[in-house]
Amino acid sequence: MSHARSAAIAPLIDRWVPAVVFAALPTLGLAAGPSYAALVFGLAAMQLLGDLAIGRGIPAIDRPLAALAGGFLVMCWASVAWSAAPADSLRGAGQETAILLLMLVVCAPRPNTDTLAGTVFPIMLVACVVGVVLVGLDMTLGFHLESLISGKPGLAAATKYNRGLDYLALIVWPVLAYAVWRRWWWQAGLLLAAVIAAEAIGLSLAGRVAAVVGLGVLVLAWAFPRLLPACLAIGTGLFAAGLPFLLHVVAARRAPLAPFLKTSGVHRLEIADYMTARVFERPLLGWGLLSAKSVPIHPTELARYTFVDPKGVYPHNQWLELWVELGVVGAAFGLVFAGLVLWRIRRLPVSVRPFAYATFASAMAVACVNYEITTDSWWAALGASAALFVLLGRHVASRPPDGGAV
Repeated sequence: MSHARSAAIAPLIDRWVPAVVFAALPTLGLAAGPSYAALVFGLAAMQLLGDLAIGRGIPAIDRPLAALAGGFLVMCWASVAWSAAPADSLRGAGQETAILLLMLVVCAPRPNTDTLAGTVFPIMLVACVVGVVLVGLDMTLGFHLESLISGKPGLAAATKYNRGLDYLALIVWPVLAYAVWRRWWWQAGLLLAAVIAAEAIGLSLAGRVAAVVGLGVLVLAWAFPRLLPACLAIGTGLFAAGLPFLLHVVAARRAPLAPFLKTSGVHRLEIADYMTARVFERPLLGWGLLSAKSVPIHPTELARYTFVDPKGVYPHNQWLELWVELGVVGAAFGLVFAGLVLWRIRRLPVSVRPFAYATFASAMAVACVNYEITTDSWWAALGASAALFVLLGRHVASRPPDGGAV
C-alpha cells in the first residue's frame, strides 16, 4: 500500500472511527443494548484489517489474557463431549471463540494514545449526557423512540432500555476518571448526576445496583487505597468458591423470604434451588457449555415450585452458570480471569485505579443477576470498558506527575 493511502487510513482507524463508535455506545447503545456487539466487535475487526492493510501487523495481544482465553476455550469445546445439550454446547463454543478472539483485539493498546484519548473521552462525556437526556425525554413522552427501535409498545418498550442501562453502569467509570483527572469538576458532576438519574428512572434493577455498588467501591477505593484491592480479591474468591453452597442453603429456605421478594426474586430462588443441586451432581466438569436450560428438573423438585416449569431457563447468574455448565474447572477459569483483571488494575496509574475498581464491582453486580456467559453484547461492554482503561492508563502515564494538564 502506498504511503499516501496509509497516511489517509491511519487517522480513520486510530482516531475518528473509534470516536464515532464510542460516542454511539451511550446513545444508540443505551436504547439498543444488543448493538454493543456490532459496534465494539465491528470496530475491532475494522482496526485489525486496517492495521494489516497499512503494514502494522497484528496488534500487541495481552499474552496472559490470551493464554487464559485459550485454556477456557479448550474447556468449552471439550464440554461438547459430555454435554446434556451437545448442539447448544457446540454453538456456544463457536460463539465464545469468536467473542474472545475479538476481545483480545479490543483490549490491545492502540497507537497515537494521546490523540485518541483527547478525542474519545470528551466526546463520550458529551454523548453520555446526551444519551441520558434522550432517554429521559422518551420516557416522559411515552417511549415513542424506543418503540420505533424495538417495535415494542409502551411499558414493553421501556424494558428494552434495561440492557443499555446495565452497560452504561460499566462504561461511565473510565469517562468519569478522565474528567476527574483533567479536573473538569462540573463536567464530572454533570456526568455522574446524569447516570444516577438514568438508572433511577429506568426499570433495570441490575443497572441501579451496579451504579450504587460501583459508586460505593469508588469511595472506598479513595478512602482505603491499600485495603480495598485485597478485600475485592479475597471477597471475589470466597464468593466464587462458596456460591453454590450459599445459594443452595438460601434457595432451600426461600419460603420465609417470599413475602419480602418480588415474583421474579422467588422465581430466581427456585431456579437456584435445582441449579445448585445439579452442580453437586456433576461438580468437576459440569453439564456442558450452554446446557443450563437442558439440565434435568426432577418431578419432586417441580412439585415444590410455583414459577419454574419443565422447559428450563438460564441461571441468571454467570458464576452459577460456570459452576453448572463447566463445573469447578469453569469456575476456576472465571476466578483466575477476575484475579487477572484486578492485577491489571494495580498496574494502572494511581489516579485511575479507583474508577477501574468501581467498574470491576459494577460488572460483578450485573454478572450476578443477568446474561449468559456467551452473551456477545455483554462481552462487548466489558471490552469497551477495558479498552477505555487501557487507553486512559497509557495517556495518564505519559503526562506530567501533576496530572490534569494536557
